[in-house]
Amino acid sequence: MKFSMKSVALAASAALLSTAFAGSAFAQAMASRVAPHLQAADQGLASDSAAVSVALSLKVNNLDELKSFVAGTVDPSSPHYRKFLTPEQFAKRYGQSEAAIQQVKKYLEANGVHVKRVFDNKLVIMASGTNAKLTRLFGSPIHSFATTAGQTFQRPTGTVTIPAALQGVVAAVHGLSTEPRFHLHSRGLPAALVPAQSAATSLSSMTARSGLMSAAVTAAATPTFGNPGTYTVKDLATRNNVNPLYAQGYTGAGVTLGIMTFASFSPSDATTYWASVGITRTGTLTVENVSDGDPSDTVGTSGAGETALDVEQSGGLAPGANVIVYQAPNTDAGAIALYAQAISENKADTLSVSWGETELAYGASDLQAYDTLFLQAAAQGVPVTAASADAGAYDLGNDLPFPYFSPLLNVDYPASDPYVLAAGGTTLPVTLKLTHGTVTVPQERPWGWDYLQSYITTYYGSAYYYANLFPSGDGGGVSVQYQLPSYQVALPGVRYSMPGQTMVCMVTQSGTCNAGDVVVGPLPANYPGRNVPDVSMNADPETGYAVYSTGDGNTGWMTGYGGTSFVAPQLNGIFALITQKVGHRLGFLHPQLYGAFRTYGYGTGSPFRAITSGDNLFWPATNSYNPGAGLGTLDVSNLSAIFH
Repeated sequence: MKFSMKSVALAASAALLSTAFAGSAFAQAMASRVAPHLQAADQGLASDSAAVSVALSLKVNNLDELKSFVAGTVDPSSPHYRKFLTPEQFAKRYGQSEAAIQQVKKYLEANGVHVKRVFDNKLVIMASGTNAKLTRLFGSPIHSFATTAGQTFQRPTGTVTIPAALQGVVAAVHGLSTEPRFHLHSRGLPAALVPAQSAATSLSSMTARSGLMSAAVTAAATPTFGNPGTYTVKDLATRNNVNPLYAQGYTGAGVTLGIMTFASFSPSDATTYWASVGITRTGTLTVENVSDGDPSDTVGTSGAGETALDVEQSGGLAPGANVIVYQAPNTDAGAIALYAQAISENKADTLSVSWGETELAYGASDLQAYDTLFLQAAAQGVPVTAASADAGAYDLGNDLPFPYFSPLLNVDYPASDPYVLAAGGTTLPVTLKLTHGTVTVPQERPWGWDYLQSYITTYYGSAYYYANLFPSGDGGGVSVQYQLPSYQVALPGVRYSMPGQTMVCMVTQSGTCNAGDVVVGPLPANYPGRNVPDVSMNADPETGYAVYSTGDGNTGWMTGYGGTSFVAPQLNGIFALITQKVGHRLGFLHPQLYGAFRTYGYGTGSPFRAITSGDNLFWPATNSYNPGAGLGTLDVSNLSAIFH
């Protein structure tokens, strides 16, 4: 088996807004237990002279007041209603003082660490130094690692500590590890699932777990659009009732949407896609190379197709909107810089990201830094949407797949953050004409390839199923890092974490684990955690999309692609349309969406369509909220009516 070894009611009361469970020792303990089983071979101490970029996250001031303010921005009874902040106002209220920042800068420079940038929110400082200087400053030895695939990176192997002189201001340091951290959340079809009638012109034969665009594609002919596997943004606009907004003249004009990504791409891929599917774009497309704080750094191309599809989907659904692509290196420091720049620039009215990692791989300091940035976005009125991932209920299965490791129920981050809208995925009704017969999905359901298990095991064997299809489905479940937020409290269908969640090594892996070793867990049982996803739309590659990409070894058109990576940018485009319609930023979406659900349910005029059958490999869909499909899929015309 091929597998990766890289790291893995309105809410007016701030007291009820989610508090990170990571504030306890749990997150740090889980992160430290996950990491050793997701590493390559330790090559010993890294070069003392190697220069590394790091991000220092600073302590936010008046955190409880910030949460209360964010809740008030979407509460019509609050004096803060729609009074979104500018980055300057945010920094003045919640950032560190200029004197404190100068103190940090002076200390870093005196210890041989160069300060490259202080973000406008006054909560993130980018710096660089040699490993020798950084080890002396932050305490941990830094080792080099090498993977069997030829990747090399470095990672601290001891306890990282903040110097006493900085502890009153600096919360954490990020970036001592340069390991590629985040997964793209898109999938292609394994060879056994290529439709029989199109096998001769199949555009890919890679395994489902490999991820989008990970293999070279030889076919370049423009596909016939409008069928399962070749759907476009126009098909989504029809299916999810976006067209009434277009008929009223709303295209996203005057709105800017931002894509946050960890791979560079060719902008001409997006323009080719739009022209081919008949989209006339009037908005602009620009790219900002965030890197990890140094504009001269290069962003990698691994995952170029992911960035292309994000731009194609969001910009295609909102053809009048301006699109900014923020791209950064796939590292911890890169992620902090990416979110800090996209949010602190405050150019984008809506944001999305289609990359993530199991929330179990994050320590408390990571989550606190990200939480602050997502709170800043909410305070500025900017909704952030993230893909919920593509391993069904078993997010860590992307890195530690069955049968080498026992399944473990867990969810993906940043989708599990209570200030990020989690985008889940469904399978549309379809009859698949495969090589050995047909498989029918009679009604829309959460995406989970267990509906194909009988067919695959009958004709290809159970080993093929577990190597290529399991776990594949829309990410969903219960966070054990974040408490249940107020917008989900007392909501029918919300679930608590399941007992017995311990991941065990099933087969000895050299340098990784021995059979019987506990790899992760036990996780908290019956924990009232944030439920994921929030809403869903079509994401199954079998009922999926056509994509155009020429980056990272791709040569043009590819079909049969899906994943929740499509849903996050689709929602981004949809929210851009609604932003234009209402004439102002939408703000923190969750209280508004869940408030609408409590009002409308699935009745007349509801923005939500119930998903009542199927599962995401564990969590079943029900006629209520559920962790398989969230609140359901969207009627976008009705959705636009809940915002004023």
